[in-house]
Amino acid sequence: MPSHALALLIITAVLIAVGLVVISSLEASAKMSLYGGAAREIFRSHVTKLIIGVVLLIITSFVDYRYHEKYAWFYYMLAVFLLLLPYAFPPVAGSRRWILLGSFSFQPSEFAKFAMIVCCGVYIKKHQDRMRSFVDGFLKPFLMVIPILILVFLEPDLSSCLVIMLVVMLMLYSHGTRLIYVLSTLASLGFLFFAAQKFGIFLRDYQISRLKAFFAGDLPDQVMQAVRALKEGGLVGKGVGLGEVKLSVPAVVTDFVFAAIGEELGLVGIIAVVLLFFLLVWTMLKLVESSRDVFVTSFVSGLSLLIMVQVLVNLGVVAGMFPVTGVTLPFISYGGSSMTVMMASLGVIVNMATSGSEAG
Repeated sequence: MPSHALALLIITAVLIAVGLVVISSLEASAKMSLYGGAAREIFRSHVTKLIIGVVLLIITSFVDYRYHEKYAWFYYMLAVFLLLLPYAFPPVAGSRRWILLGSFSFQPSEFAKFAMIVCCGVYIKKHQDRMRSFVDGFLKPFLMVIPILILVFLEPDLSSCLVIMLVVMLMLYSHGTRLIYVLSTLASLGFLFFAAQKFGIFLRDYQISRLKAFFAGDLPDQVMQAVRALKEGGLVGKGVGLGEVKLSVPAVVTDFVFAAIGEELGLVGIIAVVLLFFLLVWTMLKLVESSRDVFVTSFVSGLSLLIMVQVLVNLGVVAGMFPVTGVTLPFISYGGSSMTVMMASLGVIVNMATSGSEAG
């Protein structure tokens, strides 16, 4: 195994270990408000999902990555099917984000992120000589991803919808699409959000309330508690398992896990975790820097962008710099769908690094 592939697995293992420590320390408190009496089951459940993720990583690391390229459109149709499947059942808490399988649940939007990266990678490879044109380099791939974005938006899962759109835009730009097309799309999106909160259109009431609060400079209680946890942690934190402010932050094991890291490990801990993610992405890019296969470079850039977008959005929301949205911290947050899809994707990159991806 190449040294960079080994480094990739080691860095991932360290990030997973951080998640295990944080979640176990949160579980240790019976005062945890979000999950109440079920708090003691969180760590066991997280480990179970982690084991499933490791199994998927091992499997995908042995499957020739070219099969993903070959069956990209199957992934596309599977993503559409999975996103439609929740409509066959009653909504859960007013939304259709999950597929319930007994005691397990799965978020199809997480698979949709993987499917879109694969499909865009295949598209970029087939049209690499025409990525500067408006039609082939921007319009066609944008139209390709629109059905997925609409289905995710209607769940409703606005944050995943935006993450997928941003990753696709940046993937296209990194492989030749003109910057003006990407900036125009993002500017139009910003205008739509401003209009949505101004006139109360397009979005659900709670989404509009979050945007209004953000544009007005009002931090929701959830964010204020998270910021307080960060301040309580100070430079070096209170120590693993210590501190109580984080326990008052809703979704502290998922979308606000940085609040727990900040209170327990302080600013030093947060910087260390962010640096680990940068190191992970740098290692992924080093693994394929010599590859002449455009599918490989586009897939790796897509997954790298997905990881960094989620890290920055997660940290930005906890710090009050972005509107409240539900984005997990890869490999650390409690959440089986995100963990298993990320681990499987990592296995694909390991296979790319070990199976001679230099073929163009």
